[in-house]
Amino acid sequence: MLPFFTWRINPQNDRTLLHNSLSQNPGYMLENCATSCAKASKASQNIEKELASISSFYDLEAKDINGKAIKFEQFQGKVVIIVNVASYCGYTESHYRGLVDLWNNVEKEEVDILAFPCNQFGAQEPESNSNIAKFAKAKGAKFTMMSKVDVNGPDAHLVYKYLKREAGPSSISWNFGTLPFTTDSV
Repeated sequence: MLPFFTWRINPQNDRTLLHNSLSQNPGYMLENCATSCAKASKASQNIEKELASISSFYDLEAKDINGKAIKFEQFQGKVVIIVNVASYCGYTESHYRGLVDLWNNVEKEEVDILAFPCNQFGAQEPESNSNIAKFAKAKGAKFTMMSKVDVNGPDAHLVYKYLKREAGPSSISWNFGTLPFTTDSV
């Protein structure tokens, strides 16, 4: 099956041209659009059902990297930084170093960092929670490491579904996407 659009390079002028694959597969939209739209609509309805009982950030909970439930009500009155992390990203070293430096500067303040490992971007976090925990510890992470989750799509963790609905963005674009907020934010 051909994609709806494909990118082609024009070797004569070395410019990228958009080629519409419909000329090669005229039934593509008819066969796939209705199904895709129905799936997207159902996923959106399911997200709203999942979030119906969540009226505040403090109603959320998630498991830490060791499987212990963390109730977000404990973060009331604090600044919380939520970040999705990966062990094999080109930015891993600098971002972990930045998170560790930040934590070292604010750990005695009313600030928490919740780092959620995610494997959705280039499969750059393929490890198990136990291996991720060892990796983060070796990097000096003393902030809260959470269990590995999806941050986008229908299987995204409820924390990310809620934050994207309430505070944006509509999707996380890559590893180390950071969502800082205060009590007044969400």
